[in-house]
Amino acid sequence: MTNVENILEKLVSLAVPMDEREFSNEEYNRVFPRGTVVTPIGEVKIGQNQFSKMADKDGGNRRGLIGAMRQTLADPVVIIREREEARIADVFIKSFTTGEEKGESLIVSVVVDIKGARVAISTYKRKRREVIGKIKKADGIVYIKDNGGSLTNGG
Repeated sequence: MTNVENILEKLVSLAVPMDEREFSNEEYNRVFPRGTVVTPIGEVKIGQNQFSKMADKDGGNRRGLIGAMRQTLADPVVIIREREEARIADVFIKSFTTGEEKGESLIVSVVVDIKGARVAISTYKRKRREVIGKIKKADGIVYIKDNGGSLTNGG
């Protein structure tokens, strides 16, 4: 089994329910009280514009992703490295059950280095084919979750 096939299998088998939360400053501050999240590769700061980006991007469709952003950063299925010109980003990918036959919804969080700190700058849904393309074009695999249980299954 190739690395890509292994990752795709894990995205199916390790999908968890999404932590759906109300979109409000209060809820955002409850989820990120210190503005950071501990991830498998170290602490990540939440970019200061993330709340407003969630409100505005994709016609407001990202508003339901506050809890999913925390889950994706804290407990990703895979983290890939992307390199575009001089910019390097770690892309956290997590799968969520949707109740639909196809099985999963995929959430991606992009983390970059800003002045020596890891900062989450964007979180969004992606289609399976888009995630497959990202994985195939990745500069490397930073982390792959083992088959153990999820630490962020809701709550």
